[in-house]
Amino acid sequence: MDISLSKYKNKNSIVLENSKIRAEFIPSPGGKLTSLIDKRRGYEYMVQRPNGIYRDQPFDGIYTEGECSGFDDMFPTIDACEYQLPPWKGVKMSDHGEVWSLPWTYRILGNTLEMEVKGIRYSYLLKKIISLTEGNGLQWTYKLFNNSESDFEFLWAGHFMINAAEGLQIELPPDCKEAVSVLSASGREYGEKVDWPLQKDKNKKIYRADIMRSPSEKGFEKFYFPNKLEKGCCRLIYPDGKLLTLSFSSETVPHLGLLVNENGWDGLYNLFVEPCTVCFDRPDIARRYGQISKVNARGTYTWSLQVNI
Repeated sequence: MDISLSKYKNKNSIVLENSKIRAEFIPSPGGKLTSLIDKRRGYEYMVQRPNGIYRDQPFDGIYTEGECSGFDDMFPTIDACEYQLPPWKGVKMSDHGEVWSLPWTYRILGNTLEMEVKGIRYSYLLKKIISLTEGNGLQWTYKLFNNSESDFEFLWAGHFMINAAEGLQIELPPDCKEAVSVLSASGREYGEKVDWPLQKDKNKKIYRADIMRSPSEKGFEKFYFPNKLEKGCCRLIYPDGKLLTLSFSSETVPHLGLLVNENGWDGLYNLFVEPCTVCFDRPDIARRYGQISKVNARGTYTWSLQVNI
């Protein structure tokens, strides 16, 4: 395995690479995974933007007006809202969280890449340790440190924007039988419960939501699976035989979000796969549904994530 410094567009980057995969990260902004390539097939799994200059946004900016590609950490919220509890009651939670727009510090230690960022409006330190696994995997270990004297409630979601193909099959754990709609181009109401995977389209026709349809559908649907998963897993089976498996620690990341974008948003045909600590895109709304993830005062919260191709 090799770790080297490089350039992604106009940004300094760090590349983790072996004979099978190439993963590229930029420390600023977001400490994000910009690219994940299967070297054997020459295939890029992460959504790329055609612009040659990275589309920056300032802190507290609008996520979709930035680069909006690859894999970003959404923390401590997805939708902009206000924190509900003292001592931060009424403090704004930025669109798609704080950390995607911030510079992360980094260091390379042997075969691992360590990155971390400090909160702006809240007193936390978020750290992640990244390495390649044996063969064809990429591993993240996260540690969230609460530096305050109060418990801190949050939402973390892994915001993977993955290139798709017509006929791609989305294989989820067997306990994913009911989903909740939170974003819909077909007129579903927010919070509407639907069966998975058989659903009705805008013309009331039954279809399988776990198989990507034609880009001519020009639709998008986002769901959460509100039950706590026994096993954190999502596997994408491409028609030509490619496989991508996303695994996560269901003890601390017990939920999964999925946005199927069939050429309905921003001219993209892709999947958003989002392992998450709570559902519904906002910690305050998640709280109303009895879902809370928090790091105790002066405490830590840990989770892990792995991608295999």
